[in-house]
Amino acid sequence: MSGTGSATTVLKGALGVLAAFAAWEAVRQTGFIDKRDLPAVIDVLGAAYNGLIHGDISSALLETLRSWISGLAIATLIGIAGGIALALLPGLELATRPILEFLRPIPSVALIPVALLVLGIGTSMQLFMIVFAAVWPVLFSTKAGVESIDPRYLETGRVLGFGRPERVMRILLPASLPYIATGIRTAAAIALVLAITVEMLTGRPGIGFYIENVRLNGLTAEMWGGILVTGIFGYLVNAIFVGIERYTLPWSPENRDA
Repeated sequence: MSGTGSATTVLKGALGVLAAFAAWEAVRQTGFIDKRDLPAVIDVLGAAYNGLIHGDISSALLETLRSWISGLAIATLIGIAGGIALALLPGLELATRPILEFLRPIPSVALIPVALLVLGIGTSMQLFMIVFAAVWPVLFSTKAGVESIDPRYLETGRVLGFGRPERVMRILLPASLPYIATGIRTAAAIALVLAITVEMLTGRPGIGFYIENVRLNGLTAEMWGGILVTGIFGYLVNAIFVGIERYTLPWSPENRDA
C-alpha cells in the first residue's frame, strides 16, 4: 500500500509540474508578458542545466549553502538553549518578554541597512541576518515543547536523583524533540530566504547574487534558470528535513498520522 501511495504521489507531482509548464507556455503565447521576459520552458531548463554543469549556478549555490548551514546551526543552538531557559525560568521569561515581543515582529529585511552600517558587507553581517530571522521558530517551538511536558516526568527525574542538567538532557530534550524539529524545519526555510535576499541586496556571493547579476545583464533565461534551481533546492531542503523527522521521531503525532 505504501509503495502504491508513493507512486501515486510521484505521478500527481509530475502531472502538476507538466501542468505548470503548459500554463507557462500558454501565458507566453498569449503575449500578455513579453517573450523576452518570459523565455520558453526549454530555454529555462537548458540555462539551469548549463549553469549547474559548467559551474556558474553550482558554485553560487555552494556559497549560499555554506552561509545557510552556518546561520541555521547558530540559530538552532541559540533557539534551543533560549527556549529551554525561558520555559524553566519564569522570571527570565517575564523580564525578556517585552524585548522578545518587540524584536520578533520586525521584518528581518528591514534590519539589513542597520546590519550593513554596524557590521559592513561581510560574512558576519550575512550570518547575523540569517540568525536573527531563523532563531524565532526554534526558540518558541522549544519553549512550547518544554512547557507541554507532563510535570510528573520531571518529578520522577527528581525522585531518581537527576540533577537539573541531567533532567534537561534525559527528559526535557527527548520529550521536546518533535516541537524542536518542527521549529528547525521552519527556520531552515526562513534562513534560506534571508541568505538569498542578503546576497541579492548586498552583492554577497551566492545564488541570490547570481540571479540579480544575470538579470542586470539581460540574461533572462539564466535568471529564470537560477530561480528554478533555487526553488528545487528549497523543496529538497524541506523534503530532507521531513524525512529526517519521520525517521528519527516516529512517535510524534505528526509522523504517526503520515
